[in-house]
Amino acid sequence: MVNVCVIGCGGVGRRHLEAILKVKYDINIEVVEPNIESIKSTKELLPDFNNYFNKIDDVSDNIDICLIATTANVRKQIIVELLSKKSVKFIILEKVVFQSEDDFDDVINLFEKMGIKSWVNCHLRALPLYKKVKSVIDLSERTFFKYYHSHGFKLSTSAIHVLDLFCYLCNDYNIEIEHMNITTDIVESKHKGCIEFNGNLRARSSKGHILSIKGGNKETMGEYMTTVNSKLEIKSSEGDNPILNKNPDDKIGFVSVGNDITYIPYVWQSSLTNSYINDIIEKNDCDLSTLEHSAKLHKIMLKSFRNSLKENYNREVVDCPIT
Repeated sequence: MVNVCVIGCGGVGRRHLEAILKVKYDINIEVVEPNIESIKSTKELLPDFNNYFNKIDDVSDNIDICLIATTANVRKQIIVELLSKKSVKFIILEKVVFQSEDDFDDVINLFEKMGIKSWVNCHLRALPLYKKVKSVIDLSERTFFKYYHSHGFKLSTSAIHVLDLFCYLCNDYNIEIEHMNITTDIVESKHKGCIEFNGNLRARSSKGHILSIKGGNKETMGEYMTTVNSKLEIKSSEGDNPILNKNPDDKIGFVSVGNDITYIPYVWQSSLTNSYINDIIEKNDCDLSTLEHSAKLHKIMLKSFRNSLKENYNREVVDCPIT
């Protein structure tokens, strides 16, 4: 029996659990969630599941796969507590993983000592849509990746997704952020002590490929990317198309290469996490970035966010208050 533990079932944690219930193997699922309201909401979505625990002490001593879907500001503390009390083989962490560079170093060292393999849920690289883009892309010369997003996108919480996608598509984790500026007012997040903001970002890989993240206006429909060099232009959409998507649950994206258009159903998190679990059970690996790779991107991003907060708002922070 494979033991799977989910720590935190509010928001995305709830969607992880929904997907894990679709895993094709015989598994035991346990959820740690001290918040009664989060459990109540999850039970409304998943009335047949009822294996909840208030604290880490109460779950199985030997955990094969653990998903930690808490807020970033408490994640290191939870990891330290978990590993002091339980034996864990594999861990998937939600993004933004941590709010400081030191936390990454401490946790990576801890995982290495304990022989734990870990990944970060930057899920865009796992979508069939972007696997298709990767299969047709031509990186023989400098390529521009322009990612446009809708009004609901928050650079503070979602930039890491696009940075990870950029690294996946151009096979290069050695990037630098050349420019980042905040273009909207800073607002308080629904998560206590955290903030949200939007803006523009430009990054470059060590191989010369360039990423531009732009948008955040009400006229932009959904998220889409244009990938272009002198040899090839690829357009891809994550599926917010009112003509194609008459049912909001059937989100259809597309990849366009010249006149060749491929329509690809969008996969929600509630039908994606189960593929991670199946793959880890089968081959001790999955489509996500390892924590070590993701840490490189997080550290660059956190530094850029702190600099921009200081320049635009005269706000100095040690731990960047995002999640």
